[in-house]
Parts: sequence; structure tokens; C-alpha cells
Amino acid sequence: MTPRTLLHEHGATGAGWTTDLDAFALALPAVLDNLRSSYGELEERAARIERELLESNRQLSLANQARSALAERLHAADKLSALGTMAAGIAHEIRNPLNAVRGFAELLARRELARPDADARTSQWAQRIVDGVGEIDGIIENLLSFGSPERLRLERVDGQELLEDAARLAGSLLEAAPSIEVSSAAPTFRADRIKLRQAVRNLIENALEAQAGCARARVLVTLAREGPELVCRVADAGPGVAPELRTQILDPFFTTHADGTGLGLALVSVIARLHGGSVHCAPDPSPLGGALFVLRVSFQPADEPAVLPT
Repeated sequence: MTPRTLLHEHGATGAGWTTDLDAFALALPAVLDNLRSSYGELEERAARIERELLESNRQLSLANQARSALAERLHAADKLSALGTMAAGIAHEIRNPLNAVRGFAELLARRELARPDADARTSQWAQRIVDGVGEIDGIIENLLSFGSPERLRLERVDGQELLEDAARLAGSLLEAAPSIEVSSAAPTFRADRIKLRQAVRNLIENALEAQAGCARARVLVTLAREGPELVCRVADAGPGVAPELRTQILDPFFTTHADGTGLGLALVSVIARLHGGSVHCAPDPSPLGGALFVLRVSFQPADEPAVLPT
């Protein structure tokens, strides 16, 4: 091959390369735009998939929480049902002899008072027997309410009046008048007034018992609407509740008080569930430095038709 021929071929090939490079340079911006667009679409798709995964995980977590809550409620209901069955048998066996004891004690008190040389101590002891029988009968009634609680009787309830009545009943049996402050910011609502008052009364009595021995017990009770719920908070100035006991104090017969029955807080839990709510002991100290119990129930406006919670 001659040098002229080689030069000719090389020149021709170089011109072809130049043409190809020019075409590539012209097409490159479009290719880059397509790549950017594809990358943006991939980013959007990845973000959408991530959001869908997060939402699926959230829904799964909510479903698991609901399932766990339902399992706990069913377990609690089974325990309370068994307790109610046992209580029904106890009530049947105990009430007849209890009524006899009460009747004889009342007869003894009347006869002693009718005697010219009546002994006041005998009448006093007889009355203590009658009072003790009444307490036992009250415990049996509480036990029966666990296994077969009555349906709610919904009516219009004024929050301030409810708290004042509960405080009055809770403090009426104490020798030293306690300091019980009540305050309601809740609008008029529908609830079972008797049962809800019993629940608040039990919480106040528990707060007072926690301060046994104090010069003057202090309890602060508030009621307010928080979204779809009514929230009642009962704070005391006692020693508080140990963290390891917070999951047990709502169980029937569990008590930290020497003369307690362990039924007061358990009954509060039953009443709360009947109203579609719950009760728990807060982990943080109350504004008074002691325990803080929080009772939550479903809020039903007073001007709307009554609907039983499910």
C-alpha cells in the first residue's frame, strides 16, 4: 500500500469519526434529559412505595394494638366472670346467716335500750355488729357486680355536681375533714350518673386511704373533655404507687392498705369499661406529689340521643 493510499483512507476515516461525534454530542442532552426524568420517576416511585410501606406498618401496628387490647379485655372479662360466678355462690351461702346475725344484733340493741339498767356498751357493740354485716353485704354486692354488671342507665349529668356528690360521700365517714378540691370544665354530658359517681367516689376514697395517718389528707379532682373522651383525674399527696404495682392495683382483691378489700379500684375499672373507657395510674407524680389516677370514658353530648358504648 502506498503512502498516498494510506493517507486517503486515514482522512476518510477521521471525517467519519467527526460525524459520529457530532451526532452523539447532539443526542447527548436528550439522553441526559431522559435519564434525569427516569431518575425522578424512580425517586417518586420509591418515595411512594416507602410511604405505602410506612402506612401498611402503621395499620399493622394499630391492628396488633387493637388485637392485644381486645385480648386483654377478654382475659379480664373471663376473670371477672369467674369471679362473679364464685361470688354468686358465696352470696347464696352467706346472705341467709348474715341476715340472721343482723336481725339478732338489732334485736339485742333494742332490748338493751328498753331495759331500765341499759348498758350503753352492749348497744354500741350490737350496732357495730350491724355495721359489720352491712360492710360484708356491700362487699358481696361489689363482687356480684363484677360477673354480671348491669347495663348503663344513661342520663344528663352535670360534671361539677357529680364530683361534689362523690367527694361528699367519700369524706363523710372520716373523723377529720379532708381537703377535697373538685373542679369540672366539662360540658353537660350523658352517662350512668350513679355508676360514674361510684367510680369517682372509689378513686377519692383510695386517695384518702393512701394518706392515712396524715394530719389532713389532700385530694384534687378535675373533670374535662379531651376530644372524644371525658377525663377525670384524681390526685393525692400520699406516697404514690410503686412502678411494679401499677399493673396489679386494678386486679380484684389486690390492695396495699391494711384494711382494704381490693375491690374499690377493680370496680372503677369495670365501670370505666362499661362507659367505653379505662382507668390507670399515671407514671408521673400528681401535682400534689402523690399518686395520680386517670379515668377516661366516652363523651356523649347531653343534647344528643343516648347511645350505649360498645
